[in-house]
Amino acid sequence: MTDIIVYGKGKTGKSLMNMLQKLHIDAAQYDDETGFDVPTEFSSNCLVLVSPGVPPYAKGLVCAREKGATVVGELEYCFPKCLGRCISVTGTNGKTTVCEMIYHILLFADVKTRLLGNGGVPFSSQVSDVSKEEIVVLESSSFMLADCNRFAPWVSVLTNLAPDHINWHGSFDAYRGAKKNNFIHQKSGYALFNGDDDAAVEMSTQCVCEKLFYSVNNDSANCFFDGENVVIANGTKIAKVQAAHFKSFAEHNLSNALAAVLACCCVGVLPDVAVTALENFVFPPHRLQSVGCIKGVNFVDDSKATNVHATVSALKSIKQNFALIVGGSDKGENYGEIFKQANSHLKAVVAVGQTAKDIALCGLKYGVTVEILSDIKDAVRYCYRLMEPIGGTVLMSNACASFDSFRNFEERGDYFLRAVEELKIEIEKN
Repeated sequence: MTDIIVYGKGKTGKSLMNMLQKLHIDAAQYDDETGFDVPTEFSSNCLVLVSPGVPPYAKGLVCAREKGATVVGELEYCFPKCLGRCISVTGTNGKTTVCEMIYHILLFADVKTRLLGNGGVPFSSQVSDVSKEEIVVLESSSFMLADCNRFAPWVSVLTNLAPDHINWHGSFDAYRGAKKNNFIHQKSGYALFNGDDDAAVEMSTQCVCEKLFYSVNNDSANCFFDGENVVIANGTKIAKVQAAHFKSFAEHNLSNALAAVLACCCVGVLPDVAVTALENFVFPPHRLQSVGCIKGVNFVDDSKATNVHATVSALKSIKQNFALIVGGSDKGENYGEIFKQANSHLKAVVAVGQTAKDIALCGLKYGVTVEILSDIKDAVRYCYRLMEPIGGTVLMSNACASFDSFRNFEERGDYFLRAVEELKIEIEKN
């Protein structure tokens, strides 16, 4: 009988197996499709290390729990093996950008650091190599946090909280409970919360370590932007740093930048260094990225918006006439918040993918007619024809995951880009 079973044979599962081999620990590997790689079974004596992509209702996982096996996630198992300090960032949206900003600042400040976690390099692939002098920046998804009972980073960040991944967690309460595991076990260090997000502020009441708040414009927060300067106030210490480059950030990215600056200050980076570092920060692709302009119509790729909350943030950033492309694979969300944001600038909504009909039905409840098209390429052409006489923006901000037609949101964004490029070539020829 094998004492440790790695559940999952994808990127994280392979990483966990490699780590265990490096530590000379024997383990079996399992997934629902191929079963065990060696003769063994789940029992009350085994420890199951579950990969983040395995949902709680997976057949083998249900069996393991019924047999009394101890089930923990990669994050929970690996955290005690990490000698360095961790900055863990979670939230419904913004966590990738905040992590990349923190990593950028730490490199600029000449701090030894690694960027690990959700969607990138698995924590388990490098945790045994981390030294005491290093800071690990962890992007922690709700999947990673779901099975954590002891995880306690030195600095935790909660960017915001809204319904997401309900189909995976089973309920919003379960999703929220997973996010809470980012900070609830901290007895020391700092927990950072977005002071502009009511749900994050409410969650902060359960924090037992020192908590700090950041805000786009609330001057009672520990870190805020006054329109010209980033102001950081922690106790009697107040720093005021001129930040002209912050004026160009969309509101959600301004919030992300403040989170990153405050997190870095918590690990010893000077405020002026942290703010200055972001002068040359390049935002990741597929996040409100302008990908082309055809005869006065600007095309914006926000494929990273895989939930309603992200799309609502994108809508708030558009200040001109625009057409919206939404839709993808279903995550069990309510699309009503999208249509509550409808104003005179919104000229059309086009839905594609698995959720198109549901989105169209939701739109009717709010008096918004939604055009259903079969493909993103068709949507690009339809929206261009509509916007070309008046000028403005075609925004693809899907509010849904991409797995109905694509491997990930990056592939979906690239497909959108190609559709825009093909249309541009066709129009220029004519």
